[in-house]
Amino acid sequence: MTSCPTVLIFRKRLLPWSETFIAAQGRALQRYRPVFAGYTAEASGAAYLDGCDRILLSDHEPVRGLSIGKALLKATGRVPRAWLRALAATNPRLLHAHFATSAQPALLLAEELGLPLVMTFHGHDIAKVPRNRAHAARRRALFARLDRAIAVSDFIADRLREAGCPDKRIVVHHIGVDTDRFVPGRPVTTPRVLFVGRLVEKKGLEYLLRAFPGVQERVPGAELVIAGDGPLRAQHERLAAELSVPARFVGVQTPDQVLAWLQTSQLLAAPSVVTRAGDAEGLPVTIMEALATGLPVVGFPSGGSADGIRDGETGYLVAPGDVAGLTGAIARVLTDDSLRSRMSAAARQLAVENFSIARQTAELERIYDDVVAGHSART
Repeated sequence: MTSCPTVLIFRKRLLPWSETFIAAQGRALQRYRPVFAGYTAEASGAAYLDGCDRILLSDHEPVRGLSIGKALLKATGRVPRAWLRALAATNPRLLHAHFATSAQPALLLAEELGLPLVMTFHGHDIAKVPRNRAHAARRRALFARLDRAIAVSDFIADRLREAGCPDKRIVVHHIGVDTDRFVPGRPVTTPRVLFVGRLVEKKGLEYLLRAFPGVQERVPGAELVIAGDGPLRAQHERLAAELSVPARFVGVQTPDQVLAWLQTSQLLAAPSVVTRAGDAEGLPVTIMEALATGLPVVGFPSGGSADGIRDGETGYLVAPGDVAGLTGAIARVLTDDSLRSRMSAAARQLAVENFSIARQTAELERIYDDVVAGHSART
């Protein structure tokens, strides 16, 4: 891939444990060489980039031994020359940043390197209400400079428009999952419900915990496995104990472990909600992974989650916050083998047709082509 044009894939930290999708998308590129760039390595997800070309800007500080480059950029808007030399040495053709929280460094790096800028918006980075007028102004400045704003769902595309991003710059594009790796396992007889995600407010785990006593009444032996971690873990563990829900909190799981849980469960619960601050899902990768493994999904149609669930076909959508509805939908899937089998087949078909990372990344490369060609024509 060394003869392919280089795309710099920027994320401040490489990579948080919950962002396997960034690594997966970069690895799936065929006609572009991915070089991952960020301030520092993140221990929890650094292994996702094993074998990938990577530039840690902390290894190229302007003054040896002093970690001042990031502070200098933030305070003055100036990019250390050493950073630019390291990045320019890869001969990049464009910069692709993930999350609008990376806007300031991404904008400055693209400007200094003379590169077109693509940014993927995933959820909280655009769904949240601006903190103040200055925050809103920074968003508009970002939109004015972006060559392409990639929205991971129709919901995110709508939020971009509401925030002032020109429609001509917006494209809806799903990252996708590896449908050759995420495949159905053997038939599962244990009535296990799986939840995968960060333990934060928008994931809605509280609603699932409150729904589960009703599930256990209708489905004796029903299990609940919670894969993930976050600031609300202790609170959720206390609630599970209060409700006598024998939930298994298994913590952060590797991609292989997540796959194993998907293949040994009967249903994925995705009860995400829109928070008071407006934070919402883009399109959870776990929903696409579940579909690929033939797992029906029951959840709330909050944010972009509805893009991945066809109500009554690949799972059920329940009114946001409706605990009784969530209980009923989960119990229905767990107790009806024929229904679950039909949903499983439909889920797998939807994933292969709409969420294959091979197909989606080929489309991403066409987006790159258009952006690079447009930039070349202007310069």
